[in-house]
Amino acid sequence: MHTLLSKTLSHPDGESTFRQLAEAIPQLVWTARPDGFHDYFNQRWYDYTGSNFDVTQGDGWRLPFHPEDVPEAQTRWQHSLRTGDTYEVEYRCRRHDGVYRWFLGRAQPVRDADGRIVKWFGTCTDIDEQKRVTDSLRFLTQADALLASSLDYETTLAALTRLAVPQLADWCSIDIQGEDGVVRLLAVAHVDPSKVKWAHELRKRYPPDPKDPHGLHEVIRTGRSSVLPDISDSLLVASCRDKEHLRIARELGLRSALTVPLTARGRTFGALALVTAESGRRFTPTDVVFAEQLASRAALAVDNARLYGNALRAEERFRSLVSASAQAVWVRRPDGLVEEDSPSWRAFTGQSYEDYRGHGWLSAIHPEDQERVRRGWEAARALKQPYEVEMRVRLPDGRYAVTLCRAVPLFNADGTPREWIGTTTDITAQRHAEESSRRLESEQRARQLESLRIKVSEVLSREEAPSRLLQDCAGAMVRSLPALALVQVWGWSREFRALVLEGTAGLTVPSSIQPTRLELGEGFAGTVGQTRQPLLVNDVLQHPGARAREWMRAQGLVSFVGTPLLVSGQLVGVLSVFGRSPLEEEALATLATVADAVAQGLERRRAELALQEHARELARSNEELQQFAYVASHDLQEPLRMVASYTQLLARRYQGKLDSDADEFIAYAVDGVNRMQRLIQDLLAYSRVGTRGHEFKPIDSGRALEKSLANLKALVDESEATLVQGKLPMVMADETQLIQLFQNLVGNALKFRGKTPPRVLVEAEREGNEWRFTVEDNGIGIEPQYYERIFVIFQRLHGKEEYPGTGIGLAICKKIVERHGGRIGLDSQPGQGTTFWFTLPAIPTPSPQGATS
Repeated sequence: MHTLLSKTLSHPDGESTFRQLAEAIPQLVWTARPDGFHDYFNQRWYDYTGSNFDVTQGDGWRLPFHPEDVPEAQTRWQHSLRTGDTYEVEYRCRRHDGVYRWFLGRAQPVRDADGRIVKWFGTCTDIDEQKRVTDSLRFLTQADALLASSLDYETTLAALTRLAVPQLADWCSIDIQGEDGVVRLLAVAHVDPSKVKWAHELRKRYPPDPKDPHGLHEVIRTGRSSVLPDISDSLLVASCRDKEHLRIARELGLRSALTVPLTARGRTFGALALVTAESGRRFTPTDVVFAEQLASRAALAVDNARLYGNALRAEERFRSLVSASAQAVWVRRPDGLVEEDSPSWRAFTGQSYEDYRGHGWLSAIHPEDQERVRRGWEAARALKQPYEVEMRVRLPDGRYAVTLCRAVPLFNADGTPREWIGTTTDITAQRHAEESSRRLESEQRARQLESLRIKVSEVLSREEAPSRLLQDCAGAMVRSLPALALVQVWGWSREFRALVLEGTAGLTVPSSIQPTRLELGEGFAGTVGQTRQPLLVNDVLQHPGARAREWMRAQGLVSFVGTPLLVSGQLVGVLSVFGRSPLEEEALATLATVADAVAQGLERRRAELALQEHARELARSNEELQQFAYVASHDLQEPLRMVASYTQLLARRYQGKLDSDADEFIAYAVDGVNRMQRLIQDLLAYSRVGTRGHEFKPIDSGRALEKSLANLKALVDESEATLVQGKLPMVMADETQLIQLFQNLVGNALKFRGKTPPRVLVEAEREGNEWRFTVEDNGIGIEPQYYERIFVIFQRLHGKEEYPGTGIGLAICKKIVERHGGRIGLDSQPGQGTTFWFTLPAIPTPSPQGATS
C-alpha cells in the first residue's frame, strides 16, 4: 500500500490521483508533510467535523478532538514524527452537531526510494460503537462485581450510582419503593460530589409528581422505561412547579434524561435515573437498552439481597420459634435418619444427640407404639406425604407423655425430598382435658338419661291406664331431650295384630296424615316392629319408608330413630323419634335404654291391672266362699242338733236294751254327730274371723289372756299345768278374736304335752311398731317340715284317738293374726317344746306436736 502510495505520489500527477483515491475511501483521510503539517483532508473529514481546510490545516486538526484526548494524540504524533514510527491513537472527535464519537487514528509514513519520508498518510476510523460496546461490557463487569460484593444493597446501590458517573451520565440516582409503598431516594451521585446536596434539596422541595406521565412513579407503576432525549427549555418551563424550581433546573443545565425500572422476578420496586448536563450528551435508544440491563442487574442484586435477608430473618425466627416452642422440633434426612441436632428433642426426651441420631429416636417411643410408628414413618417417606401419628414418648423422668407427631417433606426442584421437618407436641394435658370433657359429657348424658328414666319411671309408676302412661312418657321425653322434635309411642295390639298409636308429643301432626294404626312393615315404626331391630335414618326424606314427605320437609325433619319395645323377646310396642338434625348412634343407645324402661313399665302396668282384676275376682270368690262356709255351717247346725238330740235320746233310752252291736252302733252315731258338731262349730268360727269380726279398739292383751285361761280352767286343772304370764301390752285388736287366739295357742300347749306336767309361758316384747307375743311350752314339739303345714285348715299331725281335734285351731289363729295385720310362726325342738309367736301392731303413741308417729 505504502509502496503504491510512494509510486503514486512520485508521479507528476500523483497528488491528484492520490486525492481521487482518498475521496473514494469510506474513512476520514488526511495527509501531512514530513514535518507534521497537515496539508490535506478528504471531504468526509469536512462533512463530519463541519469545518474547512482553512481551519484544520496545519495544527488545526486538533480542534475537533475532545480536550481530554488532545495531549495523548499530540504526544504520539510528535513521537512518530521524530522516529518515523506508525502513529496510532484512540480519541473522541466532535461531530458537526457537537456529539463526540470515538475514532481510531492511524498514520503511516510514505518514503521515497532513499527511505526518506515524503508524506504521512493517515486515516480516522469510527470505532464509536465498538468502543461503547467494549466500555459497556467493562462497565457491566465492574457493576456486577460491585453488586456481588455485598448483601448490603443500600450501600451497594449508592456505590453503583457513583460508578455510573461520568461513564454513563452526569447524574445518577436510584429510588426504592419500601414495604409501606413509599418511594424514597436511596442514592444519588454526580461527577462533582459537591452538587449532590442540590439533588437532595431539590427532591425535598419538589418531590416527584405521582401523576407525571414521564416521571419516576409512572416508571415504577408501569415497569416501563421513560426517556427524554432532549430537555429543552420549554420542557423545563412546562415541568417546573415555580420560578425557583425553574431557576434551579436551568442552573443544573439538564440536557437529557432516562429512567429505567428496577424489576426482578416480575416485580418493580424502584427506578434508576440517568441525567446528562455538563457533558451535553443526549441519550439514545442504545443508552436505554444498556441502562435497562444495568437496572436489571441492580434489581436482581437488590432482590437477592432482600431474599437473603428475609431468609436470614426467617431462619432466625424459625430458630427463635424452635427455642421458644413447647414442641420438640426436629429435622431428618430424606432417608429418614436423624442427622441434625435438635435441642428441643433433647430437652423433651432427655436423649443425647448420640442416643437419638440415626434411628435412635425410636428408643424413646413406648415399646407398644414403636412398630406402628416405624411403619407409618416408612410409609410416609415412600409416599412423600405428610406424616402424622399419635404416640407415647418417654420423658426425662421416665414417664410417658401422649404426643402428636407431625412431619412434612421439603422438596428439591426435581421433586425429590430434600429433608423432613417435624414436630412432636405433648398432648397429654389435651387428652386429659378431652377425657374429662368426654367424661363430663358422659356424666351429663347419664344424668340427663337418668333424669329421663326417673321421669319415665314416675310416669309408669302411676296407677293409670297404659295409654295415658305412654302419652305422658312421650311428653317427658320431649321435655327432657329438646333435640327430639317428635316422639311417638306405638303399642302392639294383640286384638288388631297391629301397632296402635298410644302416645305422641312434640310437633302436632295433622290428622289427615297421621295414621293411628300401622301394620307390621308399614312406615318407619312398622318396619321397626316387623324387624324388632333398632333403626337409625339420617335422611328420612330419601328413605323408601318415608311418608308425608312434604310435611316432614316443611317441618325440617331429617332424622329418625326407632326402637322396638320388647319384653322377654315379645313385641309390646315401638318407640319412634324424629329429629331436625342428624342423630348419632349414641342417641340410638340412649333411646334403647329408655325404650326398655318403657317396655318393662308398660308390661308391668298391664300385669298389675291383670293382677288387680284377678285379685278382685279372687276376693269376690273368697267372699262368696266365706259366706257359703258361714251359711253352710250355720244352717247345718240345726239339722245336726236334731240328729244329735235323737241319737243321744236313743243312747239313753235303749242303752243295754238291745244287743251289744246296737249299743256299739248308737255310740258310733253319737260320736260322729258330736265330732260333726265340733267340726261345724270350728268351721263356723273360722268363717266368722273374716265375716263377723268386730272393730279394732285398744285392748289389754293381759286381760284377754286371763279370759282365755278362764275358759281353759278345766283343762288346766286336769293337766296340772303351770302358767306364767309376763307383762302384756295394750294393743289394737278385736277382743273376742284375741281371746280366741290365746285360747287356741295355750289350749294346744296343754293338749300336746309330754310326760311331765305342762308349763306355759306367755309374754310380749316391743319390736319397732309392733308387739311380738310368744307362747312357750315344754310339750312334744314339732318337726321343722311341718311348720307351714300346721297352719293349713284341716291339717293334723296326729290321729284323733291320740290327740283329739278338728285341725282348724291354728288355721283360725293364722287368720286372726293376719286380719290384725300381723304374722304368726313358731320355733320348736321335737321333745323339748314349742314356742308360737305372733305379732300385732302397737298402739300409735301421740307425738309432742299431737301428731301420730
